[in-house]
Amino acid sequence: MQKNMIYFVMYLVLIVELLIVITERDELDEKESLIRDKMLNTLAESYKQPLVLTIPQRTSDYNLKSKEPLKVVLTPVGVVSTSEKKNLEFFINIDKKSKYKPTGWPKGGLTLNNSTKNFKLIRENGNAVFIANFKKEGRYKFTAYCKLEHEFPDYLPSYLLDSLKARVGEFKVAKSNTEKFSVKASTLGGVKKKRAEISF
Repeated sequence: MQKNMIYFVMYLVLIVELLIVITERDELDEKESLIRDKMLNTLAESYKQPLVLTIPQRTSDYNLKSKEPLKVVLTPVGVVSTSEKKNLEFFINIDKKSKYKPTGWPKGGLTLNNSTKNFKLIRENGNAVFIANFKKEGRYKFTAYCKLEHEFPDYLPSYLLDSLKARVGEFKVAKSNTEKFSVKASTLGGVKKKRAEISF
């Protein structure tokens, strides 16, 4: 009888320990689920942040006698990953209200892929730099914007990646607002070199 009672007590102890383990496991699963959801929500929100373009110096002067080209730096904000910085596209066009069109300006506007002798758009440390050599006097007006297709992290397992894609949805492609800037090219009173920054 005593022997049976000992076995019964041991059995109860095992059952209680098993219940404790199951309860702790469920609590850990719940915490893991909360952490995972929070991480995915944070990632999704970062993908939904807009690309914002601002131009601190909206006008620049350029001396036609200068040996140095004009440089305008385009800096994007709202880019989530390093790979996105590499694939970010930049666009500069002549403003429709501009009375002047620079000599040698590429048809359809300037991008990273269609530089000319006088006008280039290059990538530099995650930014883009507009490099221009003007040949005629005039006030040239431009518009600039950028766009990208968000790239999701490749380190996430497929089930988390699918969940992130569902949360991001239509925000997968992002395009910045269009900002305007101008350059006054002249022989007298020009500045040898001017650097205007475009930041998001």
